[in-house]
Amino acid sequence: MATVSRNDYGACVVAARALAPGEKVERFEGPVVSWSEVPPAEVVYVISFEPHRWLIPRTAARYFNHSCDPNCEFLPTRDVVTRRAVAAGEELTISYDWADRAQYARHPDHYFWDARWTFACRCGSPRCLGLIDRYRPV
Repeated sequence: MATVSRNDYGACVVAARALAPGEKVERFEGPVVSWSEVPPAEVVYVISFEPHRWLIPRTAARYFNHSCDPNCEFLPTRDVVTRRAVAAGEELTISYDWADRAQYARHPDHYFWDARWTFACRCGSPRCLGLIDRYRPV
């Protein structure tokens, strides 16, 4: 359903075929470690699905790029599903700065933002925030 490709910015994930809303396209899998165990080269790829634990992706999910108006979302199950219909060959994106408001309130110390995650967004969406520099609880 998804394949790793390249775009102007590096690696990305694209739809291998047309996808309907709600389709599973990938899954985040890999070792789950504490923040202190994350190797420096992996910091830009890690994702957290539970407080104080960080998953180092070993699947194609590692290469999902950010969009301020993403066409996919990741679920607590670690699956990535489409939020809307996606055309074959379209880049699949997620939101890097999204945080569950209830989890954020319960574990504010977990939701720190590492400066290595900050970047100027070039997603091109009318909703583009410009600078991705913190979590935005929803």
